[in-house]
Amino acid sequence: MLIPLEDNFEDVLMKAATGLGLSKSKLAAAAGRSVAEVTALLRGRFEPQALRQVASVLQLDGPALEALARGESAPEQIQVPGIYVFNTPFPIPGYAEMTVNSYLAVCMERNIAVAFDTGTDAIAMLEQLAAECLDLRAIFMTHTHRDHVAAVPTLKQAFPKAVVYSPRSEPFAGAMGVGEGDCFEYGSLKIEARLTKGHSKGGTSYQIKGAAFVGDALFAGSQGGVPAAHYALALEMNRAKLLSLPPETILCPGHGPLTTVAHELCWNPFYAQSN
Repeated sequence: MLIPLEDNFEDVLMKAATGLGLSKSKLAAAAGRSVAEVTALLRGRFEPQALRQVASVLQLDGPALEALARGESAPEQIQVPGIYVFNTPFPIPGYAEMTVNSYLAVCMERNIAVAFDTGTDAIAMLEQLAAECLDLRAIFMTHTHRDHVAAVPTLKQAFPKAVVYSPRSEPFAGAMGVGEGDCFEYGSLKIEARLTKGHSKGGTSYQIKGAAFVGDALFAGSQGGVPAAHYALALEMNRAKLLSLPPETILCPGHGPLTTVAHELCWNPFYAQSN
């Protein structure tokens, strides 16, 4: 399944400016550019020199941001045995094309599966479970924003014994709380919870062997929006809990394509460090 990048370069600029609490006028003054030039960048007009100057103020990696603007930094399509990806629509005003990801991780030896987030529609996930004769044992939520949990009732109706888990600081009706370092086993699937809050107050990622389901903590080439009060914390948590994983680790985000730790350390403007 080919899923496009969630964010363009202008989205990254806006998220960084919001996180640092910089208005267009303050950003323009700090970058030595006019407000009109900064506004043009934020509207998606690519001008390399202005972009580099604004990137410096926003503490973003200039070359990685420029590569994103040129369409040169998307990860190669990734397919992982034992992980199924589902991409469902979630149109919002001004962004009718928005979609959200959900995942199944499968233990084939015992024909069981666990879900990570649910997306907005469970039809494709239920069809996959039926086609593989899989028993859904658990539903892990990275956070409880509506687009990530909308299909929980449908899945629970089909698999009433499935255990639902949500971050402790984001209670969800009928769900068991999950905290940092909690571990779970479903067949051969060994799952560790990693707190990656920032985008939401309890945002949690789930690591299994070779992969991590990261919700909106991190995207290919970007990350979920974070308010200024939590921006520095989100950056540090992503570095400590996700980008410290082995370089080949597959990152399965809530929006956009799958990526790897190595790719993000090279091409994500929030985290890359060019020589």
